Amino acid sequence: MSSDSRPHHTPLCEEVGHPPLMSLLCLVLSVGFLLPMEAVEGSLGASSRFAWCALLWTATLSLPQAACGTARWTVGLGLGLCVLGLAAQLDLSSGRSASDVWALAWPTLLFLFLLPAAAARAKGSKRAVHYALLWFLFIVGTPLFAHALEIWGGMMLPRWFEFICSASPLDWIASQLNGGGEEPWLPLGVAVLLFAVTAVAGLEGEAESEA
Repeated sequence: MSSDSRPHHTPLCEEVGHPPLMSLLCLVLSVGFLLPMEAVEGSLGASSRFAWCALLWTATLSLPQAACGTARWTVGLGLGLCVLGLAAQLDLSSGRSASDVWALAWPTLLFLFLLPAAAARAKGSKRAVHYALLWFLFIVGTPLFAHALEIWGGMMLPRWFEFICSASPLDWIASQLNGGGEEPWLPLGVAVLLFAVTAVAGLEGEAESEA
């Protein structure tokens, strides 16, 4: 049989995506937050289990994605919602009010839709670099740098730097671990901005390809 007549096989990663290893690892770690063990209870104390799981899943699903595969966005979101449902039930059973749980849940759900969708739109294109830079600046990098300066360096942060930190969805979720009262509008605005930037860039790329 000639090489021309042989059936062409599409690489598996193009059809179903790479195995969502990051999502599976996140699932294992988040289940650890939910176990009724003395070590877990002693480490987490009275902090919100929902906030811990939301912090982990938002960071994982918003990561810049590789060009091949979308399994993390589809499979990971489903796993994350299941874990967050269990975490919300644990918070309710531990004495937290339904209004407090809902005040944390609805912004988290928006983060989990907007940020992974932006990462999925940006993957495998020129805008992937733009998303990665914005993700590092507004989502992860600035809060971690601020935490290092405050905890390890003992430095007082300037107001403008605190403002940038407060724009991070992860920083807002972390502030809710023990029932913080900050409003989520600024980090939600950042999530919408990232989604809009990747959506507009995607539309421009499609227009250029059609032309």
